[in-house]
Amino acid sequence: MDFLLLDLFAQAPDAGTSSVLKFFALAALFFGGIFFLYALKYYMSIALILIANASRGNGYGNGRHKGNGNGNGNGNGLRGIPRNGDDHDAFHYKPFISVHLPLYNEKSVVDRLLQSVTSFDYENFEVIVADDSSDETSDILDQRWANHPRVKISRRHDRNGFKGGALQKALEVTDPRAEFIVVFDADFIPPPDILQQFLAYFFGVNGNGNGNGNGHNGEDEHPKLVDDRLAVVQGYQWHVLNASENWITRGIRTEFAGSYVIERSSQELLGSMKMIAGSVFMIRADVLRQYGWGTSITEDWELTIRLYLGGYKVLYTPFIQAPSEIVATFKQLALQRMRWAEGHTFNVKKYFLRVITSPNLETIEKLEWIYYAPYYLQSVFFVLGTGFWLLSEIVFRYRLPMLAASIGWALVFTNALSLVFMNLAGLFMERGVRRNWRGLLSFILLTYLMVPYQAYASLKGLIEPHEGGWHRTEKTGVITDMVD
Repeated sequence: MDFLLLDLFAQAPDAGTSSVLKFFALAALFFGGIFFLYALKYYMSIALILIANASRGNGYGNGRHKGNGNGNGNGNGLRGIPRNGDDHDAFHYKPFISVHLPLYNEKSVVDRLLQSVTSFDYENFEVIVADDSSDETSDILDQRWANHPRVKISRRHDRNGFKGGALQKALEVTDPRAEFIVVFDADFIPPPDILQQFLAYFFGVNGNGNGNGNGHNGEDEHPKLVDDRLAVVQGYQWHVLNASENWITRGIRTEFAGSYVIERSSQELLGSMKMIAGSVFMIRADVLRQYGWGTSITEDWELTIRLYLGGYKVLYTPFIQAPSEIVATFKQLALQRMRWAEGHTFNVKKYFLRVITSPNLETIEKLEWIYYAPYYLQSVFFVLGTGFWLLSEIVFRYRLPMLAASIGWALVFTNALSLVFMNLAGLFMERGVRRNWRGLLSFILLTYLMVPYQAYASLKGLIEPHEGGWHRTEKTGVITDMVD
């Protein structure tokens, strides 16, 4: 094929050939430049988190996770807010909390999940299971959990709206006393004190509303929020339970370390836009009742956008952690990422101009939105950019006169290594490099293998007038790594 192309261009007029080759080179440079902007952001995020951590004089973890070396640590919080729930015993106000669990055919993990959420070290809460199951999960719930004093089971006649529809139904049967709602997916095992940890971010360590842990409020006194605009506190989806199962789980474990420890933490430090991640988050009940759940296949991302348009904020903290299972097969991973890519891009298309022109978002939040917009379309850019670069650099050996060859190759390696370094930094912050370094190799391979799937799905979200269906990500309940 290369010889045919070379022969074709050899026969073409010099001016035409030169124009086409220049187009290939310029297109490769353009897409390389887009990737360089993303890479620059990743490098800056790494530097920001490492500098911030060094100024505190301690690490993110203390080795709570025996398999991967993660932990909570102690110290100052992000943006002046308590770092974790270590001081939750001093928190006197106990608002009623509703814990929502969206389930669809989760027979392998349903008992594990219900056992953990009904064992919270907290007095004033309920558990609502939003059950859309069509397998034995419903029988397990009815036989073992229906009579539990804290558990309600919510069911529908159909699955309209998928997870968002199920959560909306659960919202309708939520106890009216609920001031906060917490959502966990089926594969998580939240720790006993996680509700107090969330509350510490909304009210400050002891509910005094200033986030510095001073003063005292009585049990019956309703404290003020740290910020009236704060609607959601998002925790770290700590994908570690089966991290050692296979090369895929190792790669995803590494990927999430970079994303949740470095990238999202830097967004919080800068005060930019943060995403609700679908699980391990607490939201104010009054806000959720006002906005409700949408029916997007990425209902969490859609809710994020609507909240920011309404003037509310999302706070992210890596110090509230809930261990969870990792997707263990390539097929399941591809289907999951395709849903994310399609739903994300569809909602960007739907809300882009409204977010850009909204007076309720700050400039740095709008810049983050622009960064979010082509997040999954990067796969399309990668295919196009790589194709143009190969044609220009390898096949026709044509280079732009104003650029040295070394600049092009430097751009390639700079872009390619940015995510690797971010994930490595995330593992370093979690003190898990030694155990998880092989996951870096897996992550690199998975990144390239996911490109065609995400490219197709993101284009579908961009072009199609409606979103596609929902594919459930299978959970097996396998645990390979010990967690304290």
